[in-house]
Amino acid sequence: MTENKSIPKVSFISIFITFFKLGLTAFGGPAMIPYIRVEVVDRKGWMAEEEFSAGTALAQIVPGATAMQVAAWAGLCTRGLAGSFFAYLGFALPAFTMICALSAAYIYFDNISVIESMFGGLKAVVTALIAHAAINFSVQYLGRISAKIMAFIVGCWLAFQGNPIMILVIMCIASIFIFTDITGCPPRKQSNVTTSLKGPLMLVAGLLTTLAVLYITSNTYFPLVFTMVKVDLFAFGGGYVSLPIMLHEVVHIHQWVSQSVFMDGIALGQITPGPVVMTAAFIGYIFKGIAGATIATISIFAPSFIIINLVAPFYDKLRSSALLQRALFGSLITLVGLMAAMSGQFLLTIKPQFSDIFILITAFILLRRGVNIVLVVPGCAVLSLIFGMLL
Repeated sequence: MTENKSIPKVSFISIFITFFKLGLTAFGGPAMIPYIRVEVVDRKGWMAEEEFSAGTALAQIVPGATAMQVAAWAGLCTRGLAGSFFAYLGFALPAFTMICALSAAYIYFDNISVIESMFGGLKAVVTALIAHAAINFSVQYLGRISAKIMAFIVGCWLAFQGNPIMILVIMCIASIFIFTDITGCPPRKQSNVTTSLKGPLMLVAGLLTTLAVLYITSNTYFPLVFTMVKVDLFAFGGGYVSLPIMLHEVVHIHQWVSQSVFMDGIALGQITPGPVVMTAAFIGYIFKGIAGATIATISIFAPSFIIINLVAPFYDKLRSSALLQRALFGSLITLVGLMAAMSGQFLLTIKPQFSDIFILITAFILLRRGVNIVLVVPGCAVLSLIFGMLL
């Protein structure tokens, strides 16, 4: 926990309420980070600017949704592991509640033609969104010829339904030897985080014990829990990288939902606040109702929550490690290839009819021109409903 005697002890309720309010408007994933900073640094004064910047940098090194990890870091610096938990819970709860309500409505209204038409349009929006994100990431990370080649190889791998985790590991290892010019960042003069490792290590033991018990007892929930844990552990680079991995696991491996339904889940996740990995709650709801949604959500967030609390004291060493920085760069290159391939797969599912193609093109143009996704998704949903009633 951060040692700062000028800041009064903050209650857990205050931490929870603060991040719950932030979670209500947490659209855009990493775009929420500046709002978190304003709240905990400027308004509340819970932590110093240097501490917050360190947490933002660490959140980009470890797996998991970036905004969620920054929330966990802020809670950790304020009141230790328990503070981290209440910040995490408060930030995720609004999105979880909304996605469960929408999942229930999705199942109830499944056979109504107008609603089906709306989701047809939303699939086009999701395709445009993934393509838009892939382009943005490619501009940011594919400046080198070697990076472009690696991303192309990854895209081909996923296009032929190769395992995304396997290619992620291969590319991270290859990057260590290819990008030898990438060096670690210089450490800070003094690290402010002195949290105990006892709590995070107990959580690691608890997670492993839970997985072992579920496996030994052949529990129905074991495949769901193990799948979501695995997705989160390899989600380096933020929430978006989890989507191709989740697609491969839940659609191609376990066949819990079709690719079309998976796209509907992403669409629901985009009209609610919170990280895109909240799609896991939708998958869990389809799998086993509200219990499945709860278990899937805990499983998709638990590993990254544990990791950021576990590695916090070693932030400077991680940041200054050239090998880790190269491997991270490799994971970001992989992300581009995976997302490009996934957008291609999604494009093939779009019906060749005027309404869906029009919405696809419109959504893509609006996103490329910088229109906020909070406006694009609901706007295209309404447009889909209009097309459904007229055509």
